[in-house]
Amino acid sequence: MKRHEALVQLSRDHHFGLLLCWKLKQGIVKNIGADRMERYISIFFNHNLAPHFAEEEETIFNILGEKHPLISEALTEHNIMREMVARGFSDIAEIQGFRDLLEVHIRKEERQIFPEIERQATDKQLRELLELPHPVLKEPEYDDQFWK
Repeated sequence: MKRHEALVQLSRDHHFGLLLCWKLKQGIVKNIGADRMERYISIFFNHNLAPHFAEEEETIFNILGEKHPLISEALTEHNIMREMVARGFSDIAEIQGFRDLLEVHIRKEERQIFPEIERQATDKQLRELLELPHPVLKEPEYDDQFWK
């Protein structure tokens, strides 16, 4: 999907989130213990998802406003995922729930929210987004590659 340059980096960041979903799916299929996947989720969340959520909330979501139904829903999902990670995961069902929510959330942003932002944002708003620094997201260092 072609993205406006102002949204390209955030869209690329979604690749890392979808990769996390894939890794968790692999761990679930391989019957990996919840504790092993929980450690990775926590590290990944702190290094990638938390800064990504903050960037979206502080920048692009403001274009539509928090009262917009898509943004309101996205903010709720961000908060649910924060709470899930803070609470921890005691079993595979909780990890599956987190994985499912993250995947649906990313796809909604890509298919609905980002296109809506591209439609409604002014040229000035898009230029201002381009001038902002973006946190550099990358795969966190992690020795227990349970997904392999």
